[in-house]
Amino acid sequence: MLRELSIENLAVIEKASIAFDDKLNVFTGETGAGKSILIGGINAILGGRVSKDIVRAGTEKAVVTGLFDDLPESVRTKLSDNGFAVDDELLLQRDIHADGKSTARINGRATTVAILRDIASELIDIHGQHDNRLLMDGDNQREILDSYGKNSGLLSEYATAFKE
Repeated sequence: MLRELSIENLAVIEKASIAFDDKLNVFTGETGAGKSILIGGINAILGGRVSKDIVRAGTEKAVVTGLFDDLPESVRTKLSDNGFAVDDELLLQRDIHADGKSTARINGRATTVAILRDIASELIDIHGQHDNRLLMDGDNQREILDSYGKNSGLLSEYATAFKE
């Protein structure tokens, strides 16, 4: 779960930090309020593509940091498989330089963007304005409820018993 997002020199944001609740978090606001910048920052720490154009004018680099906790077992396994220490918290960082280069860090240690993306792939679900159509699908509704209830073990047991 994303606990905190810190942004420096990203687009028009000089410095910002957001602490997230352990419930549902929603970004809303007027056009131009900065929602897309926040989502861009989150995508950066998840290993998404970034452009040098997102670096704040007059600065050398943008830095985006995300602090996560309550890590899924699959993320813990990926961390271990890639030689990273597995702790209660996970710190992901992306530096985007004005020359177009970027660097990625996991718990302060340099890594490739591909490894960052692989490890971060199960940490956050981002939904856009038209994604609500998925909410009307019954199978998707069950997946969301099962995920929110953290019942994957119970679901596996049920599926096995049902097949028998």
